[in-house]
Amino acid sequence: MKNNLTRLTSTVSAIKTNFLFKTQLLPTHVFVLESDKGLVLFDTGSPGCGRLIVESLKEAGLDPGSIRAICLSHWHRDHAGSLAELTEHLKPESQIDIFIGQADLPLLTGRQAQVLWLHPLLNLPVRHSPGRCPSPSNGRFIALDPAGCAQLEQQYGIRAIPTPGHTPGHTAFLHRQTGSLFSGCAISLLKHNLAGLVPIFHNRKEQIRSGTRLAELEFKYLFPVHMFLRNDEIPLEKRLPCTGKKGFAARLMGTHFLFRYGEE
Repeated sequence: MKNNLTRLTSTVSAIKTNFLFKTQLLPTHVFVLESDKGLVLFDTGSPGCGRLIVESLKEAGLDPGSIRAICLSHWHRDHAGSLAELTEHLKPESQIDIFIGQADLPLLTGRQAQVLWLHPLLNLPVRHSPGRCPSPSNGRFIALDPAGCAQLEQQYGIRAIPTPGHTPGHTAFLHRQTGSLFSGCAISLLKHNLAGLVPIFHNRKEQIRSGTRLAELEFKYLFPVHMFLRNDEIPLEKRLPCTGKKGFAARLMGTHFLFRYGEE
């Protein structure tokens, strides 16, 4: 099997997984953090990626059995779709901690289709269903309420940052020790040097507020799930404001710009 894992820093790697319908039209990544507690994954990709994740870890010399926690940015099936399959492949001796935003947990476990909105001007409704949930013996869900946030921080050194808008309970995660921000869909790399927001949302105004607030935080590395990957540091002083009018393509797509990377 082709190794889909790319090492980004000394402690963070990315596994390229399939997008919906088993395509790679929109690059989608599962991030792996090597911590002193074991491996922590950020999202799981679309349904059908569980075996790919396990085999990619093995090919890179990482032990899938050392996965201790999974941090889900949100309930969408291209992010949580392989959760059940992955835990079935792992057959963990103890439950894996699965952290997810408090407002997104019932949307994932309820297994009911929800309406998403596409394009801020057209507001096109799109029905979307969550993936399967793991059996209770393989994983335990931990809602990111105050107690869940405290547990995540104390056990794994990861700060949960509420970023509602893309979904009601969307969450970004900051690993304090390395300054790594796992932004899910709260910030995406729309181009190699352009950070912004995708035009899919639950509440567009909240999505913009969350993305803007997140872009102003102190962090060293930005690791969004979709599209481009970068492993260079992006401190506040290197985040350049987006000025001027949007081009036709950006208006057509409905994307929102947050900042550009200041190149060396």
